[in-house]
Amino acid sequence: MTTLAYPSADFPGQPAVSLDVPQGWEPVHAPGATMAARLPREGSFAPNVVVTVEQCGPVYRVEDSLEQVAVLAATRGGSVSEPYAAELAGARFVGCDATWPDGDVDTVLQANLFHHVASGETSGHVVQLTGAVGGSDAEADYELIRQVLTTVRVVPWGSGGAGTTGDAEGSASSEGPERTEGPASSEVAGS
Repeated sequence: MTTLAYPSADFPGQPAVSLDVPQGWEPVHAPGATMAARLPREGSFAPNVVVTVEQCGPVYRVEDSLEQVAVLAATRGGSVSEPYAAELAGARFVGCDATWPDGDVDTVLQANLFHHVASGETSGHVVQLTGAVGGSDAEADYELIRQVLTTVRVVPWGSGGAGTTGDAEGSASSEGPERTEGPASSEVAGS
């Protein structure tokens, strides 16, 4: 009899993901989130970052994830930016910003980034980073979440890494998380 196990070479585990958050941020546990953190604020929108890791098949396309963000924004009366790419600690992310009106905080703005981690020949994982801001502090808070998002480190399962894939430092544009290219191919966060 053969024993099958998870995680293993036959059934690779999720990649390790880490982020650096500033002093004063607190961890948040939310359904469906792998990890999340926010800057607590009384009486106003709390800037936050959410990380999800989901298994996907070999035909995953980042365009499908971008389309899901566009549909979400549209159903809330909003829109999305043009896709952009960002190289973060050796991992290529593709993303877009989404914005929509909100009755409590006027407007919500999300930065959404997606990275595909191949796991064997038949599966993989999608790492999604979402940073959300809203209200009168949204412009300044966007810079804050952008800084947090650019610290991400993704290590594929079984790679033997210690939580990093390289130096997370780099210059980041004011238009989004450390954008490196134009149009791309291939409940906490403002809900």
